[in-house]
Formats: sequence, C-alpha cells, structure tokens
Amino acid sequence: MGRLQKLPPYLFAALDAAKRKARESGVAVVDLGIGDPDRPTPPELIRVMAEAIADPACHRYPAQRGDAGLRQAIADWLLRRHGVAVDPATQVLVLLGSKEGLAHLPVTCVQEGDNALVPDIGYPVYGQATILAGGEPRVFRLRAEAGFLPELDELAALMDDRTRLLFLNYPNNPTGATAGPAFWRDVADLCARRGVTLVNDAAYLEMSLDGGTQPCLLGTADPARERVIELHSLSKMFNMTGWRVAFAVGHPELIEALGRVKDTMDSGVFTAIQRTAAYALGPEFDRLLAGVAAPYGARREKLVAGLTAAGWEIFPAKATFYVWCRVPTAETSAAFCQRALAEIGVVLTPGTGFGTGGEGWFRLSLTASEADLEEGARRLAAWR
Repeated sequence: MGRLQKLPPYLFAALDAAKRKARESGVAVVDLGIGDPDRPTPPELIRVMAEAIADPACHRYPAQRGDAGLRQAIADWLLRRHGVAVDPATQVLVLLGSKEGLAHLPVTCVQEGDNALVPDIGYPVYGQATILAGGEPRVFRLRAEAGFLPELDELAALMDDRTRLLFLNYPNNPTGATAGPAFWRDVADLCARRGVTLVNDAAYLEMSLDGGTQPCLLGTADPARERVIELHSLSKMFNMTGWRVAFAVGHPELIEALGRVKDTMDSGVFTAIQRTAAYALGPEFDRLLAGVAAPYGARREKLVAGLTAAGWEIFPAKATFYVWCRVPTAETSAAFCQRALAEIGVVLTPGTGFGTGGEGWFRLSLTASEADLEEGARRLAAWR
C-alpha cells in the first residue's frame, strides 16, 4: 500500500461536506464545529497590510525563511512575553501557517522504519505527516483522569532507537487542557535521555480564557542546547486564519533542517503579510491580543452554564476557544454528532475525529457568533 493510501479521510473535509448537504436540504444550520474565528482581523492590522501591499518592494519574492525584521520581532516578542531569549538568525523560521511546519517536520528526520509519537487525542496532521514521510505513528493516550496530559511511563515504553519525534500540543486542541513548567521539564528530560526531538504545537498558547499567560515549552527547555522546537501561529492571536503566517522557534539544527525542507517546498510568506505580522508582535501586541481574546471567556462561561444546567459534563479548561463535552447518551461520538446535525441542525465535532481516545466526547467551538452560540446551546440543552 502506498503512503497516500494509508491516510484516513481528513476530518474537516467530511464536516464541510455534511454541513453543505444539510444546508442544501433547507436546514437552518448552527455551526459549532470548526475553530475559525467569526470576528475580523483587527482594523489596525488591515491598515498596516494595505500600506505594505502598496509598496512595490512587497511585490517580489519574499525572504525565503522569513524577513529579518519579522524574525527580530519574533525574538523580541518571545523575550518580552515569555522570557525566552533566541537568536533570530538561527533559531527562528517563518512558516506558511503552523500546519505547514508541522507537516514538514517529519520530512526532516523520519526515514522508512522510523517512528514518531503522536497523541490520541490529537490534531490528525501529526500522524498523517509521519505516514507521508515513510514513518510509523505510535499513539499515546490522553485521559480525562490525568487532565489530558500524557503519562511519562507510557511515552518511555513507546520509545525505541528509531523514535525521532514526540508531538505535543498545549494548550490542547480539542480538550483545552494546559501543561505547566514541571510537566515540560519532565518530558524534555525524557526526550533528551532517549535522543528524541520534542515538538510543541503552541497554536493556542495565547488563547487564555482568564487573561493570564500560559507557560510554553521554550519557557522551560533551553532551545539553544536541547532538541526542542515550538510552533506558534498568528491565526488565533489576531483572527488571521486565512493569512497563513506562523513561526517555529527551537534548536538551530532543527530550524536549519526545517528551513532546508521549506527551501524546496515553497517560496516564503508574502512580504506584506510578514510586515503586518511584525507589527502585530511589536509594542501593540498586548492591546491587540486583548481585543481578540476578550470575547472567548464570556462566550465559554455562558455556553457552559447552559449546558451544565441541562446536565451535560464538560471538561474544565483555562485556554483555547473550544469546549470539550462528554456525549450524554450511549451512542458513539460520530453517531451522536450526526444525529445532532440531522435532528436539530447543530454542527459538532466528534471526539473520534481526533483519535480513538476521543470516543465518548465531542468538541464545540466558541468561534461562532454570540447569537449562534446562544441558539446552539438552546437547541442542545433541550435535546438528547
């Protein structure tokens, strides 16, 4: 069987098809499925982008691995925001969205017969990219009773001399679970002992529901000497999912390897977008982020209150813009979500879309409008 044939169907493509079919049949669909912010990019960033587009210097090929100004802005932001000092020339790489970087990471180090550890529950791209690189995804479970953090003994048992990568994602999609400095130190030490590269998909790091700052991998592990890499995204920070700009920060050898793959695969991020990203991460960052993140805490509180009053079990979370909820019936996650769409027109994401460990759970997104969230909660609370 070829590598492409080993790939399962992509979850969100199937969700899009189901939504389209329901709408075509006349259903008034409330979409609480995919996490795509409903609010626009801040007007200030649109202004910066418009000015950059008008500059002919932005119309040529961009800096392949990231404009020096943006890489410096990223390094300055990391130091200011998370107390992490990195060399912008050797430890920072600009990406066409963090998904692109995650998908290319296995290409840098995975060969036939190698393996990568991927979470179940987790973003499907980790395992799929490993397959495309010729490797074997080895899954480890994230359990509710452990706060959806992996157990170190299980990780150690899965590792062998052909384990190349360990993928983690905190704050976690889909559960909203978070990881503290002690966890990061323990898992980084394990990876160092076993010669495994530690990856944190930090796309939701800045999506705090209480206004606090979540700890990151790089705040604990030293990216100058430890084989760690963390991927950050502006998509969620600034409602910029369609702009496709993110960055990786880590050990110089890892950044160089990923940069070499990108040299072959793409031609870099549009310079006007890079200029806008540099502005967003600059002195106005805190104010801009506060405006973007502010609604999610209130949205979650209202949605959770309604569902909890109706008897639904919800995992407590301090970050991301998702609500991880236990299926309240005896049916499978997929069957429950299919029935929700058919009977009450509400789109939910089945937990099994993130792995078999998601059975018995489903995900709701807070990126719908307040009106849709209120209507979705009303429909769900009155239904089983």
